[in-house]
Amino acid sequence: MKPLSVGLAAAMSVVSASGALAQSSQADWVEVTRNAVGDRFLVERNSIELRDGAVWYWEHRDFPQPNNAFIGVELERPVYGATLYRSVDCVGGVARLRQIIARDQEQEVIQRLNYGDAGPLSQPQPGSSAAAVLNFVCEQAQAAPADAP
Repeated sequence: MKPLSVGLAAAMSVVSASGALAQSSQADWVEVTRNAVGDRFLVERNSIELRDGAVWYWEHRDFPQPNNAFIGVELERPVYGATLYRSVDCVGGVARLRQIIARDQEQEVIQRLNYGDAGPLSQPQPGSSAAAVLNFVCEQAQAAPADAP
């Protein structure tokens, strides 16, 4: 895994300060992968939680170029980052988007979209960056010690 850059660390501090990371007192963002166009895929390791038979986690994507199409709604400002809250069925490889926070070039919040249980489902293509993120969070959840009841 690659170390985080100073700029990203500052951006992730904004994410933490905004309260986007529920119940995480100390953020531990780790870059999982980059795709061919330079998009960075990060996971907040302390947010990974096994709950209701699924793994829940925060993910952040940095876009070197504006990527408003990723958000799926029309926004007036260019989107350079997105912080996502997801749940994933690790057995089936299917993820549900729970929340998305669109961010500008300075990582300031443009818009928050909350989907809850009605969020769209996705099943990433094997070998894709999105699949690498799911594999990472599922491996982390499997390696975590089980909580006592």
